[in-house]
Amino acid sequence: MGQQRNKVIETAVDLEKLEKADKEAQKKGAVSNREKPKESKPKKRSRNYTSSLYLIDKTKQYSPKEAISILKKTATTKFESTFEAHVNLNFSKDKTDQQIRTSLSLPHPISSRKNVRSRMVVFTSKNTDEIKKLGAVIGNEATLKEIEKGKIDFVDSTGKKVSRLEEVDKIISDPTWMPKLALVAKILGPKGLMPSPKSGTVTDDPISTLKEFAKGKTEIRTENYPIIHTKIGKSRFEEQKLEENFEALIKTIRENKPENFKRDLFRSIYLSSTMGPSVRIDLSSI
Repeated sequence: MGQQRNKVIETAVDLEKLEKADKEAQKKGAVSNREKPKESKPKKRSRNYTSSLYLIDKTKQYSPKEAISILKKTATTKFESTFEAHVNLNFSKDKTDQQIRTSLSLPHPISSRKNVRSRMVVFTSKNTDEIKKLGAVIGNEATLKEIEKGKIDFVDSTGKKVSRLEEVDKIISDPTWMPKLALVAKILGPKGLMPSPKSGTVTDDPISTLKEFAKGKTEIRTENYPIIHTKIGKSRFEEQKLEENFEALIKTIRENKPENFKRDLFRSIYLSSTMGPSVRIDLSSI
């Protein structure tokens, strides 16, 4: 009995020592041995993805022509793949003047739809009937009050109810509505919905703007890192058309570089297709 009791006391003492050590480690910013994060399991990849990796030399950087040719071979999804560009810039994320926000009309539009997206809201008092026929929703004073509460409420052109701002594709405004929209800028801004002349969403001609977006006009903007993610085409496109769309993207980014920025603009550029591996672009080739 004496030996068993001694073991119990020793165990209790050891636990107290461990708890003290844990507290001291936490104060110093260390992680407790008993709270080590679990090792994540390696991500499983499809057979098509794995086989497509053999077409890419990860130690090599490719010209846009070579990269697009490879991506055409690796776009093996049963549905139509989307080709994307991921442009990492040499901006400092802490400097507000080192940003890009503009619009891009690709020479070969991704969309062939005649109507605009069904979840675009337009604040204007002109040609409202024609705008509705194009598939957009007319914003009004009631819409602004809903946005103040962080929500929105309308039925889109497909008959589906929209109740969250995150479900809205884009908000367009004519200049007369901008003072009122400025009151909800803190709500719309973080969601990327605040109309802006730089993005082409503040306009005197909302109908023409809607038609441009229907043809594939898109907004490009730096994100936090700062990186620009945008679509440049579909797997059905000929390689030359994808190359021309990529060239238009690079040209637009260069034209909208901050005036006082003197360093090399691009840090890295990758092209990828839906569910496919990425290919790194040789910056000296663009």
